[in-house]
Amino acid sequence: GTSTATPALTPLTGTIGALVEGVDLSSPIKRQTEQFLNDALAAHVVLLFRNQTLRPDRLLKAASIFGPPMEQHYSQYRMPEFPTIGVLSSRDAELRPDGRPILLGTESWHTDHTNHARPPKATILYALSVPPRGGDTSFANMREAYARLPDDQKSSLGYLRTVNTLDTHVPARNADRKKYATPAIHPLVRTHPDNGTKALYFHPTKAKRIDGLPTTDSREFLERLLDQVIEPEIVYRHNWQPGDVIICDNRAALHQAHADYDPAEGRLLHRVIVEGDVPI
Repeated sequence: GTSTATPALTPLTGTIGALVEGVDLSSPIKRQTEQFLNDALAAHVVLLFRNQTLRPDRLLKAASIFGPPMEQHYSQYRMPEFPTIGVLSSRDAELRPDGRPILLGTESWHTDHTNHARPPKATILYALSVPPRGGDTSFANMREAYARLPDDQKSSLGYLRTVNTLDTHVPARNADRKKYATPAIHPLVRTHPDNGTKALYFHPTKAKRIDGLPTTDSREFLERLLDQVIEPEIVYRHNWQPGDVIICDNRAALHQAHADYDPAEGRLLHRVIVEGDVPI
């Protein structure tokens, strides 16, 4: 049945994340609860739901509370029957030339699919099985990161734009490369469409360069910026349990998966990303 009570929110840290209780994502969600959850996402940047049981069709239904599910651009990871679900399975990871597995999302802090003109509003991750140790995902509040910058740096960053393409370190099928070949240009400081707050917004390995700067200088610039702003106080590190669902606001957060586990132990997550706006 549908739940009637207003869900309860408990902050996960002082700056980012809230645990949502009283919502079963596998049953129909009332319109006012949908609004409540979208407001909570904009306010808290990351939402955690525990003990969920979601078949693929129900996962897509739950994801669509936040927006229409959109196509993910590495088609080799799509679930055949439900192509808007990405299957992140450490056991099936492709290998690098040196034989090490490519564990998606572990390269660096990033926000998903910045190579799209309309990058996703949110990423939904659902844990089906997790290794006994390791395999956490960390989330950083980039609204808070921006707020902590000195004023002169805020204004100089406000003029910069990133030129984004597909990653080079993940093997993409030729059809995918072609389809997503048009570079997308986004502001480095993004204004949130729901509440007007500003956040740093970039994907270090998809940002081929900063508009007007050479590639190598751009990479160094973004790496230095990351080193400067990522501090423990703005990060929530999530230790997965089966049945966990996390919704991450891509407009105000960076995230990173930790590759500190044995891929053979099997870390299996389903991922849905939902449509967003043109960043301004």
